[in-house]
Amino acid sequence: MDQDAAPIRRATRADVARAAGVSTAVVSYVMNDGPRPVAPETAARVRAVMAELGYRPNFTARALNLGSTRTLGLVLMDTLNPFFAELAQSLERAASARGYHLVVAESHGDPATEQRLVAELTERQVDGLLLMSSGDRWRDPAPRDPRDPPTVLLDCAGPVAGRHTIGPDAADGARAAVTHLAQTHGRRRIGLVIGPDGLASPDPRIVGWRDAIGAHDVTEGPLMIETWSNAGGYRAARRLIETGTLPDALFVSSDAQAVGVVRALLEAGVDIPRECPLVSFDGTRAGEYTWPALTSARQPVGEMADLALDLLTSDRSTPRHHAFPVGLVLRESCGCPPTPPSVASDH
Repeated sequence: MDQDAAPIRRATRADVARAAGVSTAVVSYVMNDGPRPVAPETAARVRAVMAELGYRPNFTARALNLGSTRTLGLVLMDTLNPFFAELAQSLERAASARGYHLVVAESHGDPATEQRLVAELTERQVDGLLLMSSGDRWRDPAPRDPRDPPTVLLDCAGPVAGRHTIGPDAADGARAAVTHLAQTHGRRRIGLVIGPDGLASPDPRIVGWRDAIGAHDVTEGPLMIETWSNAGGYRAARRLIETGTLPDALFVSSDAQAVGVVRALLEAGVDIPRECPLVSFDGTRAGEYTWPALTSARQPVGEMADLALDLLTSDRSTPRHHAFPVGLVLRESCGCPPTPPSVASDH
């Protein structure tokens, strides 16, 4: 490569205007579909010249002029978790439908990384932030800096002062899961596998598990705390098997963990629906393809994503908590009849 070669000059709006025989304002009207009308033949000529010159709009300059980048930031803790991945996909679709681009970043559950990512996205002048927080910094009741972008907190168990928050009614979902195991399948000792530092302290899934156990005169089985991952669920189930404390049913607090639990039980020769039925929490598509397929308390990710984008881009109401109902999806892992997977679509 010739290091002395001059850099290729990019076509400018003025170049397009000169070649098309119009003003730069008319080029802007064509690019932005307004605010003033342009005759169809003139607009066609401008677009043809843009294509011929390879003109690409300068979106940074356009954002400065409009006062908006049409870009939103999303910070997740773990992009490999199937629930987080499905939520990110739904948020991207909801953003696109409203004319926004979504920039996704992963904090790996580290508060320092999260703070850095939030600062970087703010410096990029995103129009709003969607944050699945790994710490308590957003629970500080100190007033917001008016220069900060509007923020919606995701996966929250309850309200946070001065913020719109969205989350599942996880306690009710846990109660429904344990009630199903006790009433429908007659299980008398029901354990729980859950991760550390969940939605709140105590995690509402623990609250719901204990509520249902008390309501149905069921014995509280072991409570296993492991990482929110396939490996975490696998380790928890292995310990139950190796210590001889496996209960006659399990509630598992995430589909990611439940995948690992299923593998550990099958490796040990446990007949999951008969010897140890289980119900998980999240209701992701991944649960349709385990064997046996997971009965799960499903979070309505599409509805959550739509509300999150409305709150971020158009809602100016007083910040409050928005809780979503969680409904059971019945499949084979609890002993219910087989349900075919949703093979009609990959989405």
